[in-house]
Amino acid sequence: MLRKRRIVGLAALASVAGIVLAACGGGSSGGGTTSPSATAATTVQSGGTMTYALDENLVGFNVNTSAASEFVLQEIMNVVWPQSYIIDPGFVPQLNTELLDSVTETSTDPQTLVYKINPKAVWSDGVSIDAADYIYNWQAQSGSSKYKDVGGKPFDAASSTGYNQIKSVTGSDPTGGTCNPGSASTYTKGLCPNGKTVTVVFAKPFPDYKALFGDIVPAHIAQKVGWNTGFNNYKNAISGSWYQISRYTPNQSVVLTKNPRYWGTPGNLDRIVFRILSSDDSEPPALANGDVNFLTPEAVTTAFVQQVAKIPNTTVKVEPGLEFEHLDFNEANPYLAKVQVRQAIAYGTDRKQIIQRTAGEIDPSIVPLGNRMFVNSQPQYVDNGAAYDTVNVAKAKSLLSGLGFTMGSDGYYQPNYGPEKGKDLSLTITTTTGNPTRSQTEQLFQSQMKAIGIKINIHNEDAETYFGTSLPKGQYDIGEFAWVATPFVSSNQSIYCSYTNAANCGQNWIHYANKSVDTDMANGATAPSADQEAADFNAADKQLWADMATLPIYQYPVYFAWDNNYANVEPNASSTGASWNAEQWGLANKAK
Repeated sequence: MLRKRRIVGLAALASVAGIVLAACGGGSSGGGTTSPSATAATTVQSGGTMTYALDENLVGFNVNTSAASEFVLQEIMNVVWPQSYIIDPGFVPQLNTELLDSVTETSTDPQTLVYKINPKAVWSDGVSIDAADYIYNWQAQSGSSKYKDVGGKPFDAASSTGYNQIKSVTGSDPTGGTCNPGSASTYTKGLCPNGKTVTVVFAKPFPDYKALFGDIVPAHIAQKVGWNTGFNNYKNAISGSWYQISRYTPNQSVVLTKNPRYWGTPGNLDRIVFRILSSDDSEPPALANGDVNFLTPEAVTTAFVQQVAKIPNTTVKVEPGLEFEHLDFNEANPYLAKVQVRQAIAYGTDRKQIIQRTAGEIDPSIVPLGNRMFVNSQPQYVDNGAAYDTVNVAKAKSLLSGLGFTMGSDGYYQPNYGPEKGKDLSLTITTTTGNPTRSQTEQLFQSQMKAIGIKINIHNEDAETYFGTSLPKGQYDIGEFAWVATPFVSSNQSIYCSYTNAANCGQNWIHYANKSVDTDMANGATAPSADQEAADFNAADKQLWADMATLPIYQYPVYFAWDNNYANVEPNASSTGASWNAEQWGLANKAK
């Protein structure tokens, strides 16, 4: 998931990248059998409003699409669309027992899962949540050309990982006892779409199956308005959970109110307002004057921390997150297509200096990140990037000279081919506007690249343009942003598998392709154990370093601050975000 932040791969999970790996086992689903509302919580007052600060504009409301796979959107949809499993703060997937009575693995050959949907579960328009929704969400994210969106268009899925390993999804046990015959037009003929039991059979085993069927899109709406863009209109994003979207004012706020048709334990707050702020710098003043009650900025500075520290009645927590800052290299650029140019950039990038001047101000223990699949604090982490920990200007220049580039009198290399032949080699770095930490990184990077003879231009864009258009369409040279991950390392497939496989690698915007990486990740996604899965994905990462597909910089320290008048706020440093248990939030009871 991108974060000024994007969700890694399986955005649909409301999740995190790499760590707690869900291994297959017989019998009941295991790995958690309680819904968030069933966990221990402080008794709070009924009613009230909490205002939650967002640091990024929205592209749309279907978080399962490549364009709208935003962390800020996930924070909203956690309590709007149904989640089969919910990631807790310990990064463990917990079965949502208000949606599902059970998930049982009935066979390992072929791997078969049986989902029992709560008979009372309905969408906010009264339509039953049933097998039709699971069938549709599988088909839309399967990567198969057999299934088409409205108008015959291919489905745009942020990731097909796991879904592309499913052989079939069928319903049974409908309410009333009679199966709907389904229809060819909705690809449900003979599948009992009104069934309250859903049987999923895999063509290949998928150990991370708990990553599937989160942020479930209402099939009966999507089949009319379309998966790809139909949910750009928030009114189509009807609720199947605790809260519903009652109002959206672009670039200003999203207002959630209780879903009156919710069948389970209702949320405590009457309203949750997600207020979109122009920049992280505006968050401390907003918290101080009560315009917002909770914030988790994309990045913080010393000044930011000092401002919040002065706000009375405020709790602050900083936790190592499953997200990391990095540089994307778009290989559609004729110069970035050369591995030597990408390696030269990496040798010339002083990641330690960038850390010291940005995130290191908050946490001096942060070191350069040497892996894309796992972050430093995860047990599966292997440092595959140590060769780039120390700046090597001479090595960078030798790589550029070795391509036949010549140094101009102004200190910049000039290519001997392509659109900049005989001109200074110029590349543009792009990120989102309104982020002083990213701006500082860009300026440092610009200076560092001058030292090795590459001219860097800076051009930033609003989040909607950057994440909705520029990155997905490859309209950039070097991109700077953060991936926010899930506890399922297989979710990385859609980012790094070969871009030529457009149906399954929808988040590979860097135009990278390597068959050995494809093989390693495919093997990992079907591995018989968590250890083997980690080994396979670490092997893929090692090759990605050799190819310098992207340059990881550092693991993010995730910062949370909130008003003490609210109880049951429990930070979650995964791509689920702090709203993982928003239905439990409430105004704290005051002593009398």
